[in-house]
Amino acid sequence: MIICMKTEKTIPNLLSTPSKMPCFSFNIPALKYCPAAKIILNLAKKAKEAMDKVICSSCYACKGFYMMPNVAEALQNKGNFITKSIREDGGDSFVKEMVGQITRKYYKASGQKKILKNCNTDLFRVHDAGDLFSAKYINCWIRICEALPDIRFWFPTREYVRPDQMPYLQQLALLPNTSVKPSALRLDEPAPQIKGIDAGTAVYTSEEKALEDNHYICPATIHAFRMGRKEWRKVDKKERATLSSCAGNGCKLCFIKGCKKGIAYMAH
Repeated sequence: MIICMKTEKTIPNLLSTPSKMPCFSFNIPALKYCPAAKIILNLAKKAKEAMDKVICSSCYACKGFYMMPNVAEALQNKGNFITKSIREDGGDSFVKEMVGQITRKYYKASGQKKILKNCNTDLFRVHDAGDLFSAKYINCWIRICEALPDIRFWFPTREYVRPDQMPYLQQLALLPNTSVKPSALRLDEPAPQIKGIDAGTAVYTSEEKALEDNHYICPATIHAFRMGRKEWRKVDKKERATLSSCAGNGCKLCFIKGCKKGIAYMAH
């Protein structure tokens, strides 16, 4: 579940708490702010590919809680705030607000890290919905990460398919506290290995194939995959929440910089 809290009308709350994440996150509307995904989907349609094999065609951030009116509105408010900031002040107000909101959540007034329930203040997930949609936007995140050097930021992205974006993604990936991970485009396709950024992630329908392709298996997705949907639904709700979360499996792999091996999420 995604919780979006209200702040001042002119400045939206920029932080979200996806239930599977071990930390706070940031998100904007999926697809609308995913230029690479639009390109992938259009090319697949023109080539008359089986769309169920194209991962973006069944994006989790285009359904469920993300489509609830209050959540959709909160996501769009963030998108509007970013684009207005980039247009009017080169992203300064977005960078300042993002750094400020993370700082207030993660740090005490003394500057020490807080110890929060259900939140690892060493980690931050960028884009459980949305993507690094422009060079100017990537530059904003470079500045944010530089301002918060003792937080590890994880950036999943498909923007590597746009050649003009690569220099900026590589610049972001140069920072010591970022993990920029390219996401696969189709089911059962090996995780991308792109020069200048970390090993990527993939979605598999076969555990054997994922291991054959030399991937780590995401522990937060393997339980439901092995049990099957019918048996998985019989598991206690709280237990399901624990088993399908990063923290519940003691995993931080996506946040580890320099990972050379792809990570497979199991489809279920």
